[in-house]
Amino acid sequence: MLLDARTLTNGTRLSCDICVVGAGPAGLSIALELDGCGADVLVIESGGTGDELWIQELNHGHVTGDSYAGLRATRHRGLGGTVNLWNTEVGGGAGAKYAPLDLRDLDPSPEDVPLPGWTLDYATLERYYRRAQTLCGLGPFSYEASDWESPGRAAWRLPSNSALTSSVYQFGPGRLFTADYVKVLRNSSNVRLCHHATLVSLASGPHGGEFQAKVKVTTADATIGVHARLLVLAAGAIENARLLLVSANTAGSRLGKSGKWAGRCFMEHPRDKGLILSHRSPEFVREARFYDAYTGPDGVTTCGRLTLQSTARALPNLSVSLVPDVPASGPFSRFLHRAGMGRKRLGYGWSRLPDSDERLARFRLLINLEQRPRPENRVVLSATRDIYGVPRAELHWRWNEAEQSQLETARRLIAADLEAAGLGTIELRRPSRPDPNAHHHAGTTRMAVDDRWGVVDNDCRVHGTENLYVAGASVFPTAGSANPTLTIVALAIRLADHLRQRV
Repeated sequence: MLLDARTLTNGTRLSCDICVVGAGPAGLSIALELDGCGADVLVIESGGTGDELWIQELNHGHVTGDSYAGLRATRHRGLGGTVNLWNTEVGGGAGAKYAPLDLRDLDPSPEDVPLPGWTLDYATLERYYRRAQTLCGLGPFSYEASDWESPGRAAWRLPSNSALTSSVYQFGPGRLFTADYVKVLRNSSNVRLCHHATLVSLASGPHGGEFQAKVKVTTADATIGVHARLLVLAAGAIENARLLLVSANTAGSRLGKSGKWAGRCFMEHPRDKGLILSHRSPEFVREARFYDAYTGPDGVTTCGRLTLQSTARALPNLSVSLVPDVPASGPFSRFLHRAGMGRKRLGYGWSRLPDSDERLARFRLLINLEQRPRPENRVVLSATRDIYGVPRAELHWRWNEAEQSQLETARRLIAADLEAAGLGTIELRRPSRPDPNAHHHAGTTRMAVDDRWGVVDNDCRVHGTENLYVAGASVFPTAGSANPTLTIVALAIRLADHLRQRV
C-alpha cells in the first residue's frame, strides 16, 4: 500500500510491528523480504514518488577538512533513495556496478587498522549475497574472471608473482529500486510505504532500551507518531548517524556506550585518475576488451577489473578500471560524447568503436580505493538546524598523509606489474590526491561485538537497546573497494530474516 503522509491529520498515530526508516536499497530490500510474512510493516520515506528537488534541502550539511562535494549533492531523498543519482548506463537506463566484498575485506583483524574488523565471515555473508543477486537483477553469484571469459574476451595473463588479479563487476538496473519494487509494495497486503514523512526524533519508550519515532509530514504543518515493536534506521550513513546523535542528546545513557561511536569512522571510496597506460600494440584494444562493459547471450552485463590478490594485505584494497584517455576536445572526443561515452559516463563501450585500435592509444587506470576507518573522520551535529529544528549533519573528513603514501605505493605496484606483463608503459600524469566523491558513504554506525568498538551487534541491533536496528553501509566496519550496494542488500536480507523471527 502506498500512503502519502500529507493526507494524514496532525496527531495521527501509526502503529505497526516493524517500522523501516528510508526507502533506498536497504529499506526496500527489508520490506520486500517481509512482504507477505504476516507482520504489519511500515516504511517511511522523507521524499516522494517523483523528482522533487525542494525536499533535498533537508540534506544540506557542513563539511570541514578536505574538499568534498557536500552532503546534499551526494544524497537523495525519495523512493529509491540515492539510486536516483546513479549514472552508469545499464540497458538504456541508469544503473550501477555491483561486486561483493573480497575475502580479505572481511578480515576480523586488518593489519593496518587499529580497530576490529568484520564480525561476520564470508561463508555467512555469501548465503545472503546469493539472494541479493536476484533482488538486484544480476546474474549468477560469480565474480571470478574465468567464469566470464568468452572467445575474443579473455582476461590478461599477469605474471605469477603479480599482486594483481582480474575480477568483474556486474551491472544492474536502478529502475528496480526506483520503480519496480515500489509497484510491488503498492500492492502488498502487509507493507505500507508512506512517503513525504520525515523522521525527526526517536523517543524513548517506557522501557530504557525501547524507542519510538516522531515524524513530521513534509510540506504540511502536521506531526504524526509511529509506534513500532521494532524500528530500523535505513536512511544512509549520514542520516543514520545524525538520527542516533540527536537521540543520544535527548535519551542520554539509554543508547548505551555505543553512542560514543555514533558518527565515527566515516569512509568513502576515493578515486585516483593519475596513471596513464600507453600501449604500442595494434592488437591491444582487442586483447583488452574483457575490461570493457559487455552484455553476454544470457543478458548479464559485466566489465573486467583488476583487484589485489588476497595475499596482498599490506595495502588497503583497490579496484582498477580501464578508461579511454582522449583529449577533452577534438573530433574523437565529440564522437565519444555522441556515442554516450563521454568522461561522465566513464567510457564504457570503447572496444566496440570503429578503428578503436588506432584511435585509443592511451588509457586511464581509474583506481577505486578503500579508505580505512578512522574515528576522527566522523559525522557530528551542526550548530545550524533544518526547517524542523533538527541539528544538521556536519562531516569532518580528511585524506591523511599515511593514506596518500599508501596510494603512491599502490600506483608504483600497479605500474610495475602491468609493465612487467608487457602491456605498455605507464606514467603518472597528475601526482595529486584522489577525488573523494564516489557517493559511497559508510561506517558511521559500525558493527562490533560490543559497545567498546561500535554501535550495532551482529544482528545490526544498536547495543543496549531492545528494538532499535540499523541497516545499510553505515554498519560496515571496513568498506573494501567494491561498490557497496550488493553488500547493503545482502545485509538487509539477513536483517529481514532476523526481524521475521521477532514478530
